[in-house]
Amino acid sequence: MNTHIPLSLIGISHKTAKVEIREELAFSREEQQKLLNELTLKFDLRGALVLSTCNRTELYLSGDLSDDQIKDLRRFLNDFKKCDYFTNDEVIYVLKGKEAVFHFFSVFAGMDSQILGEPQITGQVKDAYHFAYEAQKTDALLNKLFNYGLQAEKKVRTETFLSDGAVSVSYAGVELARKIFTNLDDKVALLIGAGETAELASQHFVEKGVGKILIVNRTYEKAVELARRFAGEAYNLSELTEIIEDVDIVISATSSADYVLTREMIEPVLKKRASRPLFLIDLAIPRDIDPELDELDFIYLYNLDDLNEVVQSNLSKRKKEIPKAEKIILHFVHEFVVWLSTHASSQIINRLRNYFNNLRQNELQRLRSRLPQEGFEHVEYLTESIINKILHQHIKLLKSNLKDSQKYEQYLEFLEELYEFEKKS
Repeated sequence: MNTHIPLSLIGISHKTAKVEIREELAFSREEQQKLLNELTLKFDLRGALVLSTCNRTELYLSGDLSDDQIKDLRRFLNDFKKCDYFTNDEVIYVLKGKEAVFHFFSVFAGMDSQILGEPQITGQVKDAYHFAYEAQKTDALLNKLFNYGLQAEKKVRTETFLSDGAVSVSYAGVELARKIFTNLDDKVALLIGAGETAELASQHFVEKGVGKILIVNRTYEKAVELARRFAGEAYNLSELTEIIEDVDIVISATSSADYVLTREMIEPVLKKRASRPLFLIDLAIPRDIDPELDELDFIYLYNLDDLNEVVQSNLSKRKKEIPKAEKIILHFVHEFVVWLSTHASSQIINRLRNYFNNLRQNELQRLRSRLPQEGFEHVEYLTESIINKILHQHIKLLKSNLKDSQKYEQYLEFLEELYEFEKKS
């Protein structure tokens, strides 16, 4: 179906620009409010939506914008952000019509993300839409675009494996722990180190409901700081041997040149643990955990290479799902176009009804004084009946050609020209 879609997209993402440029072109909430107001005032727009995240800034614009208007709009964005990037075709992309719809649905489903299939973008799209909606800057087209995008995202998530499996080493470690222990709510996780890697691992374990988190660090103050963030307990590195007896999971990510956990340290502890499994994740380079520990019973040791294998395997599985996900998205693009066609025919039917009714009322008013008042209501009924029959034929022909895009477009254009309607998609 070749229905015209009055939608334009101006955007920048991790695929086209470095983080420094993306940061410069990001819009704060205050800027988004101001931008939405100015865009709809200064340009021929029916609605606007701004999506601004760490990986992308995209403007979805509802309205028939010519190429010249798009150029003017890009120059306006330069002035708004006091930069010259928005007119730089090397970092900015412009999409229209079906391409813009397909892109929006792909972004919504996590298919255009830096980490393929990541779910965070879905929440960010929802937030962007609700912000624009509450500011009364969306129209029927953007509202339907969001609704169909939401349906496409849900179907991609449920009918493909695009979001399955860990694709970061920290998260892979958590997922492996869940496989070994099934339930984490009664488990104790020990993190050795208080840097970014340890912090990310702590966050994942808390999200998955681990019972307790212990933080050990050479600098006690750093351990206290991280423990406070995740409602955990902080310890000095010198206390490591004492507390390891009661933990189930150990994640180590320090910058130590020597092993932090050795066979000599762990063997005596195992005797006190009464065959309870101990899951060890070594996220350090050079390694923190003596590889000989993997030879001991009830020890499960994974290092960065092991976890990277898991990550790469999961990414490979996700990539294989892309054709299936694209097929789902194309289906909803088609559904959106069908809706737009029906919406366009509804608009022209309403305009036809108003046109004929106004014509009838004007003629009746002109002839009222010449016709006998007795029985005038019968004249009104007769003229209304004739108009409805004429209108019915138009409606019937429009609906019968909805599936034949060429005939439908031709008939729509014919009606617009015949009754001198201004084109509105």
